[in-house]
Amino acid sequence: MKKKLLDAVVIGTGLSSLTFIDAYLEKKKKIEVISFTQKPRKENNIKNKHIFKILPPQMIGSEKQVGNYFNNNKIKVNENCKFFGSMEFGGLSNYWGLQIDKNISSDIKHLKNKTKKNIHKAFLEIFNKLNLIGTVIDNKVVLNNSYKKNDYISKEFFKKNENLIVDEPILAFQKKSEKKIKLESINEQKDKLTPLNYYNKYLKKKNIKFHNYFVEKIKKNKQGLSIVCSDGRNKKIFFSKKLILGCGTLATTKLIMDYLNISKEVKINHHPRLFSLFFSKKKWKSKMQFEPSHLHLKSKKNPYLFTADFRPGNKIIIEAIVKFKFFLQPVKFILSFFKEYLIFSNIFLESKYGNLYIKKKNNFFEVYSKNKNISHIFKRVSKMIYKFLISTKKFIPFFINYFPGYGADFHYFGTVLMGKKGLLSVNEKCQLHQNKNIYLIDGSVFNFKKNKYPLGLIMANSRRVGKEI
Repeated sequence: MKKKLLDAVVIGTGLSSLTFIDAYLEKKKKIEVISFTQKPRKENNIKNKHIFKILPPQMIGSEKQVGNYFNNNKIKVNENCKFFGSMEFGGLSNYWGLQIDKNISSDIKHLKNKTKKNIHKAFLEIFNKLNLIGTVIDNKVVLNNSYKKNDYISKEFFKKNENLIVDEPILAFQKKSEKKIKLESINEQKDKLTPLNYYNKYLKKKNIKFHNYFVEKIKKNKQGLSIVCSDGRNKKIFFSKKLILGCGTLATTKLIMDYLNISKEVKINHHPRLFSLFFSKKKWKSKMQFEPSHLHLKSKKNPYLFTADFRPGNKIIIEAIVKFKFFLQPVKFILSFFKEYLIFSNIFLESKYGNLYIKKKNNFFEVYSKNKNISHIFKRVSKMIYKFLISTKKFIPFFINYFPGYGADFHYFGTVLMGKKGLLSVNEKCQLHQNKNIYLIDGSVFNFKKNKYPLGLIMANSRRVGKEI
């Protein structure tokens, strides 16, 4: 029987993959997708159960899906890591509120001008097509999908601040009206930029064939590539000219390390995160289940390149607080009563303070961290932000910080860098140097030093690659 040779196969159905597929199909080409989205026919016995203990409250009930992601990809998470994650339509998704850093140029300065120009162009195309809410500038022309928000922490406070600058992110919600609408009037479930919503709106009627498998191995052959897959019981081999990996940094890195037979330790870049809870003198009301932050604070002169965001307290945050700070369980009802006076913040540090690694051990790839104390860095950054908040006279002099551990930040990236040299790298077309038929389109190809909310840049690059190949 003659082997069926496919033109292109995509692994993964997160936003990077779907964005690539959308652009690729604009040229009326066919594409097939491999993504494991259902319960396996045979359960693996790999023990990653410790990661379930720190799943955010909104992910409770997703334990099997999270376990499937790691187990089926033969990734073992060491107990010294604190991974969060949940599966939605195949992608390891961030449910804490989608926002996009619009300053995408800061982390791609090392690339060629043509590459940077095309990524920027793709970014604007995504902003306009998806009608995301926020503001971007294109050659001094302001593109504005305006919306009304609660200016709880005003920009005015930053005019004379020596250390901090304010930046308003693009919020990954799709605006349906030309009028200036209230953020809270947006349908949080239907209008949020999630993989499932993206698929239903833009790709459901397109020429896409999905295969419910996870990938065991990638092999080179004379015509292109062999992709060995399994659903837990049955194996299937796909043959393709081009293979596009958009299955998230963890799975992508594991597959590339296995393909190149790399047994040495590889660093996974990420942004260590500090959870902070501040107490307001006034209410910040919100009808959304989990509202995205309206602004980001960034360091102006400080060397740590941190980003802090702020959002009003809600039921999900209360559940998270008492989960991480168990001694507060007896006063949970009090916190719930005063939730509108609570301001929740993520404080992200730049990737050089990260502490995650992956290495092949026997038949698995273990993710682990090492002994590395960065509490003094977080203390300095937190103190700077706290000092500013007190100066606004809107907060009481009390706060709670919690560092959940390395890996508890969702942002994993920078393992197979673009525009660099070496075995683990891709060229500026995102082709693996060791095999030009393999393309990488997720966060694994970037090192996000300044960009702490990198979804926009990842999607822009995947769209660019989809248009160019």
